[in-house]
Amino acid sequence: MKQIRWFWAPLAVMTAVGLLWKTQEVSDGVREGLARCAAVVIPSLFPFMILAGLISASRVGTVLSRWIARPAGWLIGLPDSLGAVFLMSFVGGYPVGARMLASMLERREIDRDTAAAALCLCVNAGPSFLISAVGAGMFGSRRAGAFLLIAQVCSALVVGRFVCCTLRRTHPMTLTADRSNSNGFVHAVQGASAGILGICAFVVAFSAIIALLNALGTLQAAARMLGAFFPSLGASFFSAWITGLLEVTSGCTLAASLHTRAGFALCGFLVSFSSLSILLQVKACFPDLPRFCLRPFYLSRLVHGSLTALLSWLFWGLLPPEELAAAIMQGTPIPHAAPNMFISSACLIAMCSILLLPNRKNTGNVNNYA
Repeated sequence: MKQIRWFWAPLAVMTAVGLLWKTQEVSDGVREGLARCAAVVIPSLFPFMILAGLISASRVGTVLSRWIARPAGWLIGLPDSLGAVFLMSFVGGYPVGARMLASMLERREIDRDTAAAALCLCVNAGPSFLISAVGAGMFGSRRAGAFLLIAQVCSALVVGRFVCCTLRRTHPMTLTADRSNSNGFVHAVQGASAGILGICAFVVAFSAIIALLNALGTLQAAARMLGAFFPSLGASFFSAWITGLLEVTSGCTLAASLHTRAGFALCGFLVSFSSLSILLQVKACFPDLPRFCLRPFYLSRLVHGSLTALLSWLFWGLLPPEELAAAIMQGTPIPHAAPNMFISSACLIAMCSILLLPNRKNTGNVNNYA
């Protein structure tokens, strides 16, 4: 323990010096993070987080779980109570499934072991992010985003097959009979506001970290070192890989700019691995459970990402050459922190904060709603 403390103390001092030394670069990284929140994160996640909150807190969730669990149960053995969570994890995006599981755990519909195992297949990128942001926005091809979505779904089903066998054998789950709530929409909006604030905070924080590492040359040095060991991939590939391990949107942007099969496969790995930023967001969904085991979830990210990368590598050959050529010609659009986008993102985050004020006053804990 003392050795760990001696490691973190100098690192904290070095980080503080770096922040003071590279203030302008870090500020630009914060602006880029806010721009990414306004352009990608909030539009693609916020509506689905509200919908997930409504489904989780109403009888609709029970009906939908049974309806979805029938085909999913035949394919992977999914328990009935996880049908809605499994569906919304694909429709809504990364933190939606984790927040629904946290809500079910709070209502004691599932136990800790079941929630920890279900996380392995219920944290996925949504179609809005994959098709619109990654496919159309980064690769210039919606077909590329659709292939990434198919690859992710297939790999999630493979992972889910093993996980659900464990769930069914050791943790049979039951459905709650009545989950009606007259204020369900109010609670869903407040819960989504709390969730989107946390997500944007992580995105902005990791954008600042990446900007600091780039300014200090640390990220480039690590990428060049790895590129020297694997010259066929090159330093640009590992720069995208390291960045994507920290924050998935930035990593996918750099991977798409490679315009290669390896870059497409790297995007597949990153969207399923989901980055350190997403892993911490998932962990933040369970703040009151210090003994909640996330080791199976972390291991599943590596397996899930590797399977998606393999399928993406194969799907690259199915993309029309003319689409790939057009994408190379037009380049990869990267969101910039224009003044109007900075103002709009700040306003959106401020409105989410305002929605939380009555809830905090009445309940004292905004995390009571998922």
